[in-house]
Amino acid sequence: MTFDKKHRPQVLSDVVFASSDVQQTLEDYANNKRDKHLLLYGPKGTGKSVSAELIMRERLGSIWQAGLAEPFNAKAYAAQHDSFGPILSQWNWQLSAGALAGCSIVDEIDQFTLPMQHKLRAFIDQYEMGVVIATTNNLHLVDGPLKDRFRPVFVDYPSVAQWVLRVVAVMTAEGIPITSSQAQVLLSGFEGSGRTLNDWIEDYVLRLQGAVHKLTNPAASGVTPAQILTIHNTTEGK
Repeated sequence: MTFDKKHRPQVLSDVVFASSDVQQTLEDYANNKRDKHLLLYGPKGTGKSVSAELIMRERLGSIWQAGLAEPFNAKAYAAQHDSFGPILSQWNWQLSAGALAGCSIVDEIDQFTLPMQHKLRAFIDQYEMGVVIATTNNLHLVDGPLKDRFRPVFVDYPSVAQWVLRVVAVMTAEGIPITSSQAQVLLSGFEGSGRTLNDWIEDYVLRLQGAVHKLTNPAASGVTPAQILTIHNTTEGK
C-alpha cells in the first residue's frame, strides 16, 4: 500500500480544512442536513475530491458500497455518455438500497463542454431525488446558470499550524510518536497541498528510520526516531 493510501482520511473529520465554517458546512452535508447541490472549488490538492467522497459515504451510511457510489470524472464521463442516465441509475440504486436521497460525485465539472453543462442543469432541474457533489479547480469555467444550482464552497490550503495535528497523527501511526513542537520543527519551510504534505512526511519517516538503523545497537540503547528528530542534523536542509 502506498504512503498516500495508507494515510488517506477515512472520515470527514480526518480532513484538515483552512476554515471552520467550511468544515461545518461539509459536516452538515455529510449528516444529510443540506440538500442543495454542492460545488467544491479551489486550488489543486486542497482535499476537494476526498471530501466529496467522504461526504457521500457518510450520507449513504450503512448502505455505502463501491458499486453504488463510484465518482464520475467529467471528461471521462462525457467521452462515454451524452446524457445523465448513469447518474439517475446510481440514484435509483441507492434509493432502492434504503438511502434517504441519491448522491453522485462529478469531479472536474468544468471539463464538461458548455452543451453538456446545460444538459446537467436541465437534469438536476427535472430530478429532485438526489444531490450532485461537484469539484473544480476552475470555477470560472462553470456556466453561471449551472453554478446557481449549487452551493459553491471555497476550499483553501490549511496553514502550517493547522497541519500540526495531522503530522503528529501520521508520524505516530508510522511508529514515530512526536510532540506538537517537534511537528512544528518538521514543518519548517513547508508550503503546499495535502498531497505535498504526504511526500514531506514520508521523506522524514524514511530519514528518521534510516538514522535509527545506522546507530550501533539502537534497540539496546533505547533510541527512538522521535529522539533523533531533536538532533539538529536530521532536520537541517529540509
